[in-house]
Amino acid sequence: MVALPAMNAHARHRPVVLWLLTGCLLIACMVAIGGITRLTGSGLSITEWKPIMGALPPMNGAEWQEAFDMYKRIPEYTLKNRHMDLEGFKAIFFWEYLHRNWGRLMGLVFILPFLYFLRKGWLRGWLMHRTLAVLVGGGLVGALGWFMVMSGLSEDPDVSHFRLAVHLCAAFAVFLLVLWTVLDLREGRRAWRGDGSAAARWSRLLLPLLLLQVVYGAFTAGLDAGRIYTTWPLMNGAFMPENVHAFGDLVKDLTDHRDGVQFVHRNLAWLVAAACIALAVRFRTDPRVARTGPWLVAAVLLQFVLGVATLLTTVQIALGVLHQLGALLLLSVLLHLLHATGRAVPMEAADEVAHVGPDPVGHRRQ
Repeated sequence: MVALPAMNAHARHRPVVLWLLTGCLLIACMVAIGGITRLTGSGLSITEWKPIMGALPPMNGAEWQEAFDMYKRIPEYTLKNRHMDLEGFKAIFFWEYLHRNWGRLMGLVFILPFLYFLRKGWLRGWLMHRTLAVLVGGGLVGALGWFMVMSGLSEDPDVSHFRLAVHLCAAFAVFLLVLWTVLDLREGRRAWRGDGSAAARWSRLLLPLLLLQVVYGAFTAGLDAGRIYTTWPLMNGAFMPENVHAFGDLVKDLTDHRDGVQFVHRNLAWLVAAACIALAVRFRTDPRVARTGPWLVAAVLLQFVLGVATLLTTVQIALGVLHQLGALLLLSVLLHLLHATGRAVPMEAADEVAHVGPDPVGHRRQ
């Protein structure tokens, strides 16, 4: 029997695309929950890492008291929260418990469909390798989360802002890898390398600038630097207060000092906003930029406003979380532009014959 034409790419990959988009939504929710956990000071409330048994919360008064007693042994309690009672501990325990169990839920949502699709033969070639990389990356993000928590369980009552930045950037990287895979399936595969156009070069120069701003956002959160200099556009009336260079060491001042970190973060915001707007205006006649450019401008302006509002309210929790999600939105829009201006990747033979579900008229391929 003559082989029937393959279903179009959208139909063939629709279940996989839906799975990956669900993963993107779960990661975005995880970012929000992680932000709340950080802003409420809940991240160190669970002092053990139990991937399986840790899914169950304390079930009775004795278990709650045991968990609270373990928390009392770490510096965060002895140096900062000695006033806390059991009810206060339960409040911070909730967010860290939700954060960890959301991670477990994500693991199931990624792993179980992966195994099902793999058995059905719907993940082949590059798609199998890509989704496997997503699974490994997700596991790494979880491990980095515990690596971050460990830094706050010894002498220092705060987690390392460097480890926080690594954890956050790893989560963003997995999100962007999943989204890039969705774009490959829906729009056709594209390489990271640009197609040689000026728009491709500009967009690829913008990405590291935006990632640097994300890193400094994590530094700002980790050092609670957003709670000082809560004025705008100047820092308590000065462009650069003297405290910004208090250590006398440029690297330490700008990476390990609250005043210097906030100075860099708020001024990088101007540069990121200007670069996004310039890209959209400069290449507005390019059809690919014409589609994405307005969204890029809207996303960067929204993120800028959210950042200012977060600062002026001394990091009100809802605004802080929205600001963190705004970074993810801005990166997502830029990723669409990067994909659209990437060099086309030739279709593999496996892509041409891959088939999801039965043939549309119920025939078998011969």
